[in-house]
Amino acid sequence: MILLPVALASGESLLPGSANGWLKLLGLAWISHAAGQGLIAHALAHLPAGFTSVGLLLQPVIAAFFAWLLLNEPLAALQIAGGGVVLAGIYLARRASSQ
Repeated sequence: MILLPVALASGESLLPGSANGWLKLLGLAWISHAAGQGLIAHALAHLPAGFTSVGLLLQPVIAAFFAWLLLNEPLAALQIAGGGVVLAGIYLARRASSQ
């Protein structure tokens, strides 16, 4: 509700202007959303709930790592510290559940 007026006020086009743009948009929708969420739902049905809930916390850490590695996006010290906190929490949760 807030971003639509901001996007309209920016003057940018909200829809792709070419067939190539539409193919990229549909590819992103299919691969990252439909396939990704489908695989997560499939995993939730076949893996223990504790494992999957903790494992889902890895998504933002891995996304930030690959953005840094592949896209040269800089990571701020606070982001790196946050990733470390998440990884430490996952380690502690896995260690506690295995005992």
